Formats: sequence, structure tokens, C-alpha cells
Amino acid sequence: MNSLRISTLAAIILALVCVAHARPQYQECTSAITANFNGTSIAEGNYIWFSGVLTVNGLGASKVNLFVSNASIAFTANNQSYNITVPSSSIRLSPTTTLATTSFAPLFPPILGIGWKTDLPLTGLAGKDLMTAVSFAVPAGGLPGGIKNVTFTATFSSFTTGLTVNWQWAAAVYTALDSDYNAVGVKPVDDNKASQYKNSDHAGTPENFKSFVIGGATGGGGSNFTGSYSGTGSCVLVPDGSLSITVSNSR
Repeated sequence: MNSLRISTLAAIILALVCVAHARPQYQECTSAITANFNGTSIAEGNYIWFSGVLTVNGLGASKVNLFVSNASIAFTANNQSYNITVPSSSIRLSPTTTLATTSFAPLFPPILGIGWKTDLPLTGLAGKDLMTAVSFAVPAGGLPGGIKNVTFTATFSSFTTGLTVNWQWAAAVYTALDSDYNAVGVKPVDDNKASQYKNSDHAGTPENFKSFVIGGATGGGGSNFTGSYSGTGSCVLVPDGSLSITVSNSR
């Protein structure tokens, strides 16, 4: 009996070791993009809507889970340094998903906290997809136009190998935004047919507050609901991580 128990225990341990070795290695990449705001000053009481968008290369035929974490936006204005924490994201691209959706909810794994939970079709999407977004309340005294070196940093990770993430960010100014991100109505994709929002708005557009957009940050108001995009960061996910920085200071 004892020898049988020992043999069974050994078999279980061997099976667990084999599973552990068969698990895909964690892939990661950290990237930062720096850009400038336009010359329009931003009054206190308004909001800057920062949004990031991405495309993923290297997808196969199987489901992919991509995570965005440790994201932040840093800039200096009026001799004051700002460092804005940006919500994490869990992005699932699945061959069984037919409608692109996003919500602000508890993420898995729980270490990511509450953030953007986005489900996307694996194939067939036109344009870019939502990466993450955050609202920043403009402080007392407002912000000047022409703020330089606004840097958006994020870490991308997945257990799927061979992925490259190309991403950009933008910032638009709104006179009103809801503090409940689920009430904002964020469009998850550029594609004009793949989500509930059948229009040509960019991914990241706060659909329920479009009438409140004005000029400032990287946007000119009007129908520019996200602002103009930064340069493109290209991040190759590898086991030991990597750093890719794209600087776009043309504005």
C-alpha cells in the first residue's frame, strides 16, 4: 500500500512539473511615447480625455489575452509636475467574439485592479483598437497652451509569443465628462461596424459626451473627439522585456 501511495505521489509531482514546463513563458515590453500639446490653453474645470489605441501583429488562429499595465502620463506645466495614473486593461481577441465591447470593471488577474475590459474579434477589424483611457480634471488656474514633452508610458504583456504591439495616444479637451467611465460610452474600435457605435469615430471616443468637446491638448474640437495622434510606438513582446521610445515633437 505504501509503495502504491509513493508511486501515485511521484506520478502527480511529475505531471505538475511537466505542466509547469509546458506553460508558455510570459512575454513583456515597456514603451513610452512623447508628444506636445497644441497652443490652446485649457481652463480649469475642463477635462483632458487621454486615450491610447493599438494594433497587434503576430496573431494566429487562437485566442489571445493582452494586458496593459503600469501606465502613466507625465508632464510639467506652470512649474508643476504631473504624473497621472492610467487604468490597466485586459484585452481579449477571440475567434468566437463577434461584437467589440469595452467596460470599466474588475480585471483578471486581480493585481490589475479595476480597468478597461475589452473583448474584440480576432480578425476582420478595420483600423485601431482601444488600449486604455483616462480623464484628467484640469486644476485651478488651468493649463497653458504648448505644453511640451507629455510622455505616455505603458507595459504590454501576454503569454502568447510572437506579438508586436503598435500604439499611439491622443488627448482631447471636454467641458464635461462623467466620473463613471461606464457612463462615458467609450468606443472600443475604429471599425464602423464591429461595435454598437456604427460610426467613423476613432476608438477611445467618449460617445455620450461628444457635444462637450472643445479645442486643446492635441485636439482642435469640432469632430475631433480624441485629439490628433502621437507618433507610433512599436513594442516587441519578449521574455525579458524591452524598451521602445518614439518621440514626436512636431506640434
